[in-house]
Amino acid sequence: MESRSRVAPWASSRAQRRLTELEALLAGQRADDVVRTVTDSLARHRRAFDEDGIVLYAGTNTMTPRALAVHEATVSSRPSMGWPGEKFQAGLEHLDVLETLAPLGMASLMEGRFAEVRLQSATLANLACYTAFARPGDTIAVLPEAAGGHASHHAQGVAGIRGLRVVDLPYDAAGFTIDHERLPGFLRRERPAVVVIGASLMLFPHDVAGVRAACDEVGATLLYDASHVAGLVAGRRFQRPLEEGAHVLTMSTYKSFGGPPGAAIVTRDEELAERVSAAAYPGLTANYDAARLAPLAVTVAELAESGPAYADACMANARALAAALHAAGFTVAAAGLGWTASHHVAVDAGAFGGGDEAARALAAGGVYLSGIGLPDQAPGEPMRGLRIGTQEITRRGFTPGRMEALAELMRRLLLDKEDPAAVLPDTTALRRSVPAAP
Repeated sequence: MESRSRVAPWASSRAQRRLTELEALLAGQRADDVVRTVTDSLARHRRAFDEDGIVLYAGTNTMTPRALAVHEATVSSRPSMGWPGEKFQAGLEHLDVLETLAPLGMASLMEGRFAEVRLQSATLANLACYTAFARPGDTIAVLPEAAGGHASHHAQGVAGIRGLRVVDLPYDAAGFTIDHERLPGFLRRERPAVVVIGASLMLFPHDVAGVRAACDEVGATLLYDASHVAGLVAGRRFQRPLEEGAHVLTMSTYKSFGGPPGAAIVTRDEELAERVSAAAYPGLTANYDAARLAPLAVTVAELAESGPAYADACMANARALAAALHAAGFTVAAAGLGWTASHHVAVDAGAFGGGDEAARALAAGGVYLSGIGLPDQAPGEPMRGLRIGTQEITRRGFTPGRMEALAELMRRLLLDKEDPAAVLPDTTALRRSVPAAP
C-alpha cells in the first residue's frame, strides 16, 4: 500500500507521490537545516525561472526594477486597519500616502472613478463583488470552464462558498465568443444577479456593450474579470471594459499588469464602489499587506506613461509566436480568426496527451507554461490546450524576431520528442541572448 501524505492525504495520486517523497526528505529538520533548504530551493527556482528558462505562463510576470526597489518587506508584518485619518493603529501617516496614491492612480489608469486595492487576490476581489451584488441562493452567469471561465467564477470556487447558483453563459465555441443571439433569452430565463465575463484564456475581446444591453433588461450587474488582460486594458489596447459598459472591473495586479501580487476592483459608480468597499473591509479583510501598495503605485504610474507601448509589444509577440508555431507544425487555436488579438496564444495539445502532459514535457526543456481547456473540447475531457502568455518574455526583452527560435524549441520538445536534457542548453542560450528590456 502506498504511503499517504500527512500534508494532504486527500490529494490526487500524483500529488501524493510527490508529497510523501518530500515529507520523507524534509523530516526532522532543525532551524539551520530549514534555512539551508529554503535558500537552496529559492536559488534553484530563481535560476530556472529568472536566469535559464523561458517563462510563457499566462499567470506570471516580473516587476520592473523601479517597482521592485520600493518593496519594503517590513511593512508587510505591521497592521494597517481602517481609512487614513481613522486607523485603529496610530502613527501610520506615512502609509496613508500609499493608501491614497495607489487607488487614485489605479482608478484613473483603468478608466474608473473608484478603485479598491486592499484585497490580496482577484479571487477575493470576485468574492467581494459577489458579496456586494448577490445574496446566497442568487444566480450568477459565467463563461463555461472550457472557454476559460475561472475557478473563482464557478461553483467549486468562491461562487460556491458564497452559496450562489452558477449557470454557464451560451457560448459559440467556433467563434471564441459569447453566443449573443441566445444571450437575451437565456438571461430572461435564468435571471442572474451578476453576469461575469473575462476569462483565463482571452484571445479576443468581448462585445461588452452587447452583454451590458442584455444585462440591463434583467437588472443584472455586469462584472468584467480583467485579471489576464489588465496590462492591455491599462494601455488602452484590446478593449476598454468600463468605457464599453461593464459596471465593475476586477483584476489581478500581476500577470499582464506586471505589479505585485494582489487585486483591484474598479468602477465608475459610487454606490457600487461603496458596497464593494464594505465587502472588502471589514468584510473580507482586517489587516492586509500594505507593502504591496508601494510597488503597485509605481507600476500604475509607469503604465500610465508606457502602457501603450508595452501592450503593443506583448500583442506583437503573441501574433509572431502564433505564426511561428503554426509554421513549425503546431495546431494553433482560432486559426480562422487570426489566432489572437491579445497577448495570449492557445495550442491544441491533444496529440501530446493534453495540455498538462505537454506542459510537463516543455518544462523539462526549460519552457514554462500551463494547460488550459479549449471551448470545443468534449464535456469531461481533460484540458486539451496549451496556454501561452507573452507578457513576461516581453518584459524581459524578447521581440517578434525571437519567436521563430522559441517555436523551434517547442517543436523539438513536443513534435520531435527530443531528450529535454539536449534541448535545455539551447533554451538557456536563447534566454541569455536576449538583452533585458529597459
